[in-house]
Amino acid sequence: MVTATLRRPEGLGAPGPYVPHPLHESSRDWPETNCYVDLWIELLHGRGLAPEAMLGFTLRQDFEGDQFTFFKPPPGDLERLYGLEVLELAVYGGLEAHAVVQAKAGRPVLVEVDAIHLPDTLGTTYGREHAKTTIGILALDPATQQLDYLHNAGRYRLSGADYAGIFGPATLPPYAEFVKAIAAPLNSAELPAAARDLLARHRARAPRRNPVLAFRDALAAAAGDLVVRPLSVFHAYAFNTTRQLGANFEMLASHLTWLEARDAGGFAAAAAAAADLSREAKAFQFQLARAFHRRSAEGLAPRLDRLAATYDRVFAGLDCALDR
Repeated sequence: MVTATLRRPEGLGAPGPYVPHPLHESSRDWPETNCYVDLWIELLHGRGLAPEAMLGFTLRQDFEGDQFTFFKPPPGDLERLYGLEVLELAVYGGLEAHAVVQAKAGRPVLVEVDAIHLPDTLGTTYGREHAKTTIGILALDPATQQLDYLHNAGRYRLSGADYAGIFGPATLPPYAEFVKAIAAPLNSAELPAAARDLLARHRARAPRRNPVLAFRDALAAAAGDLVVRPLSVFHAYAFNTTRQLGANFEMLASHLTWLEARDAGGFAAAAAAAADLSREAKAFQFQLARAFHRRSAEGLAPRLDRLAATYDRVFAGLDCALDR
């Protein structure tokens, strides 16, 4: 067995209880965001680090014409805050062989896999549907064909046919990265100021036009044809629009609250507005689902005006705090 170094190493022995980070509590509007951000939250949590510090990049989310930005932590932020470098993993000798090497060195491997082989997706894609997602390989045992991995909000194991599915032959090799510690993470006294500085830098790169208005206009043009399509289309569309928007701003609210609690902010108003936008995006997702069931988009797009106003309120509060 080879394993990456974690705060609570479990290896591949008897499973112990895994407690996800509070950013993944079931009481949140969006207990899961997207596979890459969720993976990093738990990866940092497992190392005893504060994932809330990295979330200033959420300010840069835009509407890309057909989806909201699939928000991901920039590698430079991860290096500055936590001393972690993300490097592409060449898998010329096969993913399994290279994952063994990196896990032995204590370096988690982040790899895109087919969720049809992931037991934690039971009830959705496991054994039923092909879907791309990213996992973090923490430990693996080629002899017994067992794998210990992070995915979404938890830590899991798979074995047997699922192991063979992850590491089996593929037309193209998967895209993989590994996480290498190259410096000590910032300590608790240094971390808030560095996170606030990154927040200000990301603010300077935020969209110039309100992206919720751009989403409203795109939806208005497409909604009539969209809502008469199968319900499976709703799930894909909602994941890439309302869920990414809402989850992004719930993460921003957590980031600003974390800064506020460490006297690095004046961000209470912006945090409250970001939390409002998260809830409003969730409510709009239900309205979108009802439109699909009714097969009618009447009055749907204009309901985004409220979310657009809340978006403006987030940035007004943020700019007031940053200008102090």
